[in-house]
Amino acid sequence: MSAFEARLQPILAASAAGALRSTGAQVTAWDADVCPNDYPGADFDLVLISIPSYEGIEPGADLVSRFRADGAQRVLVCGQYAWLNAGALSSIADGVVVDEPEGMTAHLLAFARGQVTARDVDGIFTGEGVRTTPKRRVERNWQLPARDLFPPIASYPEHCTKFGLLGNIEATRGCHHKCSYCAVYAAYGVTAIPVETDRVLADAVQLAGQGATHFAFVDAEFFNTRRHALNVMQAVADRLGPVTFELTTRFDHILEFEAEINHMTELGLRVITSALEFPSEKLLQVFDKGIDVPGIKKAIRAAKAAGLELRPTFITFTPWVTMAEIQSLEDFLDETGIADWVDHTARQTRLLLFKGSPLMDSPWLDGVELIDRGFYYDWTHPDPAVDELWAERRRAAVEAGSTRCCVRC
Repeated sequence: MSAFEARLQPILAASAAGALRSTGAQVTAWDADVCPNDYPGADFDLVLISIPSYEGIEPGADLVSRFRADGAQRVLVCGQYAWLNAGALSSIADGVVVDEPEGMTAHLLAFARGQVTARDVDGIFTGEGVRTTPKRRVERNWQLPARDLFPPIASYPEHCTKFGLLGNIEATRGCHHKCSYCAVYAAYGVTAIPVETDRVLADAVQLAGQGATHFAFVDAEFFNTRRHALNVMQAVADRLGPVTFELTTRFDHILEFEAEINHMTELGLRVITSALEFPSEKLLQVFDKGIDVPGIKKAIRAAKAAGLELRPTFITFTPWVTMAEIQSLEDFLDETGIADWVDHTARQTRLLLFKGSPLMDSPWLDGVELIDRGFYYDWTHPDPAVDELWAERRRAAVEAGSTRCCVRC
C-alpha cells in the first residue's frame, strides 16, 4: 500500500507489488491517500507500506498503528523517508525495509510465511537495533509494476495535463549528486540504480494502454547515466510515438548535456523541472548545487533555445536568506523571462530539515535555532519579518490548495 506518492498512481508500491506477485504471492494493493475509503482490512500475512515522500511519514505511521490494531500479522514499511525515520517507525512496525523491496522478494515471502523473523532478513532494520548494511543493488530482474491493482491513471487528477494523460515512469532510482538538503542523497548516498530499459518500456506500454500520451520520468535525476537516459527515452518514443516527455535534472546538466537534450526535444521532450533553489551564490554554496548564478542564467537560455518549458523549483525561505533577497527574486524571474513558468507554490517553499538531512551536520546551521517536531526540525529565521512573510504566503498557498513543488520531496 502507498501512504503518499504525490497523488500520482503510486509507482513504488506498484513495483513492489509486481515483484511480489511475480513469485506467485497473492497481492492486494491500496492507495491510502487517493482512495482513503477503500481500506482492505488487515487479514494479511504481510502488510508493506511505502513512504517515498515526506508527506507520507505521519499517515504511514498512523496506518501502521491501524493495521496493527486490526490484527495484521506482520507490518513493514519501505521507501526513502521510511529509511530516514527507521528508528521511529521500527518502534511501531516489525521493521523498516532499507533496501529496494524488489530485490528482496524471497526474503519478504519467507517473513510473510513466518519462516524467518524480521531481524533475520538482510535489508530490514528492526526496533531491536539490528541494522544490516543495505546493498542498494537490485539484481537486473525488475518486474512489471502491478498498475492494474490501483485505479487507472484517468482517476487521478494529477495525471491530467495540458499534454494529455500523464504516465509516471522511472529510469533510475537514487542520485549521483550530493545536494545537501536532499532526501534522495540522505537515503541513497551517491548511488544511482538503473532500471532495465525493457522494463521501463513495458511499463510505458501498459500506461499507454490506460491512455497515457505524455510520460514523466520521476527519477530524482534523469541524467544519472547519460547513455541509459537517452536509450530509455528513445525506446519509448520508437515504440509509442508520437508522445511527449518531461524529466527532472540539475541546472548544470542542462548545459552539460545540451546536445542530448536537443535530441530529446526531437523525441518529444517538452518540459524540464530543475531545482534552482535560490539565485544567490551563498545559497547555491550551502546546497552544494555545482552551479553559480551566471551558470543558471546560461542554462535558462539553453532551455529556451531548445524550445523547452522550464519549471524551476525554489527553496525561497531558508535561515540564510535576507528579506531583500526574497524581494529581489521577482526581479530575477523577470530578468530571465521565466516568471510565467514559476508556480506560486515556489514562492512559499520553506527549507525542510527532515530527520537524517545531511544539513544537520553542516556548520551552516551553527547558531540557527532549531525545534524538534518529531519527524523534522523546525527553524527560526533571525529576522522575524522573514518568518512572518513565509506564514502569510503559506496560508495563501493552503487556501489555494497548492503547496507542493515537485514529486520528490
